[in-house]
Amino acid sequence: MDLLAELKKNPFVLAPMAGITDCAFRSFMREMGCGVVITELVSATGLKYSSEKTRRIMQFNANQHPVGVQLFGEDLDDLANAAKEVEQMGADFVDLNFGCPVPKVVKKGAGSAVLKDLVYLRSVLRATKSAVKIPVTDYKRKDASSINEGGFAGKINGGVRFFRTSDTQMEVLATYMGVFSAHNPGVYGVEIRVLF
Repeated sequence: MDLLAELKKNPFVLAPMAGITDCAFRSFMREMGCGVVITELVSATGLKYSSEKTRRIMQFNANQHPVGVQLFGEDLDDLANAAKEVEQMGADFVDLNFGCPVPKVVKKGAGSAVLKDLVYLRSVLRATKSAVKIPVTDYKRKDASSINEGGFAGKINGGVRFFRTSDTQMEVLATYMGVFSAHNPGVYGVEIRVLF
């Protein structure tokens, strides 16, 4: 599956929302015309310990493709192993969460805390991407007030946006292909996804 091609055909992406984007809701959103759906936040550590609740969050049906599973975690081995499990279960891509600002996620060094250390970010991306053959995307938030500051370079095919990053970011995202964004009118501003 070519995720970028799918996004160009239908750029509507169901953002992962804790407690909302369960299997039934994702199926409903696909029926309503959503192009790509993503599970809610899944703990890589929870998978390591075979948490039944974590596995339930990951479940998806055949009608949900293309579907991604969003992972978070602070341990590189846990993230790589979780990504392998996502691939083995038949998901179309792995989505890494670098945007969650919730204290219980951030205090462990996961979610938005990962962005504070570019060297660690690079390690997370490399460990995850090298573990699987399916695409890996990442999710982060950008403050809505700074959406026009450096970066956005236009629009292609009804909503897929590509932006330029600094040389440092390009080095970190070694296999960078593109970025698409979806405006989130909520508290957290704009959602940014990177496909690499």
